[in-house]
Amino acid sequence: MSAISVFDIFKIGIGPSSSHTGGPMKAAFAFARGLAGVADSVASVEVTLHGSLAYTGKGHGTDSAVVLGLSGQEPETIDPDEVDGLLRGVQEKKVLELEGGRSFSFDPASDIRFDYKEELPRHTNGMRFVARSAGGETLADEIYYSLGGGFIARGDEPEASACEGEPEFVFESAAELLSVAAENGLSIADLVHRNECRWRSAAEVDRQLDAIWQAMESCIERGLQTDGVLPGKMAVLRRAAKVHRRLLARGERSGLDAMEWVNAYAIAVNEENAAGGRVVTAPTNGAAGGGCATLARISSSGTMTSISGSSE
Repeated sequence: MSAISVFDIFKIGIGPSSSHTGGPMKAAFAFARGLAGVADSVASVEVTLHGSLAYTGKGHGTDSAVVLGLSGQEPETIDPDEVDGLLRGVQEKKVLELEGGRSFSFDPASDIRFDYKEELPRHTNGMRFVARSAGGETLADEIYYSLGGGFIARGDEPEASACEGEPEFVFESAAELLSVAAENGLSIADLVHRNECRWRSAAEVDRQLDAIWQAMESCIERGLQTDGVLPGKMAVLRRAAKVHRRLLARGERSGLDAMEWVNAYAIAVNEENAAGGRVVTAPTNGAAGGGCATLARISSSGTMTSISGSSE
């Protein structure tokens, strides 16, 4: 059994879907990075979305994610505030730039195709990338799959993992986790931290965990402060900011308010996810609201921590 790291489960990215947005962006980025050896000859790239990516891709921004990935953007580092400008630039110029400054023609309206008939063999979230020269020669032809939770794989290759080798403590269920922790006199957190230190230094584990928490905290804060309408034909109004203001207006808070604050945090994250904001998969974008709200609820001392800077 291959080991699963905390950093396999919690990944920083953008909404609205880890499978239909984050995964395709990573796949497009990987394909573009792989063109380095033939970059000077690339004149065009064609992308075909299959299966579920074809049927629901428009609603989840799959086509936009592909454009961003081919442009050298990654879900973990892209600034959500720059997305509209980047996409508008490609749509207007109909040109994409590879790393190193090499550019090629690309019109998202015609070079990204939605194939509703063929589903690729490994997974319903399949996509094919083809790069050609000016003379029509195929320079690269690769299939990628978005396997869920932001995981991707190329062709029949195994999905990549954040860790290599066996962890210090092995368990295959929650019951085994509790048993192994008790046998070794460890809390769950300490046990998992010890496992992570098998694959990277303690300082690096803490740095990456801090980055995940900061992304969660920023997502909640932004969701609590942003009014307006969510993207999409239904024109759904944001609710988190209104709920937040109502809770703040109550003044002194009691334990009876706790779940209302948790709900506000969860709504804030879900709305940021729907708007294409930065979120943390937990372990998917759809579960991000609950994961962020739970972590925001508890501080290291066990008291409720306010994202707005005061204790509740």
